[in-house]
Amino acid sequence: MSEEQEKPQENQPINLNKSETPGENPGNAGFATPPPFQQAPPFGQFGGGMGQQNLPNATAALILGIVAIPACCFYGIFGLVFGIIAWILGAGDMKKYQLNPTFYTESSYKNAKAGKICGMIATILSVIFIILVILVVVGAITHPAAYDQFFKGIQ
Repeated sequence: MSEEQEKPQENQPINLNKSETPGENPGNAGFATPPPFQQAPPFGQFGGGMGQQNLPNATAALILGIVAIPACCFYGIFGLVFGIIAWILGAGDMKKYQLNPTFYTESSYKNAKAGKICGMIATILSVIFIILVILVVVGAITHPAAYDQFFKGIQ
């Protein structure tokens, strides 16, 4: 057996001065060591590993659900819009996960679920806030004297 066959390739430095054909010498190339033992990462490693991937709208549902809760304070309109969108996106991703749970990561399922719940809470709070605003406006229009008296008592 030759010297190259006795020693595995990954344990030997690469001699760049050694040419494959006689008479060729690349010059000042010197010795170089191969990179450490590396393998290509498995498919989907950074998305959860073992071929699993994140649900497509889980993060968007979570962000919209979280933003929708404080957005309820803006007369309920923004909270209602963001809450409904988060609710729909979260519910859709939860259905996708339940149809094929081995294809998606569990963490993205939890994000979709949290986004759906936050969207539900924001939607309910927004509806309550909108109803309250409507009642105040209708009360001010139908009973302006009571409305004026109420605000004079506050001052």
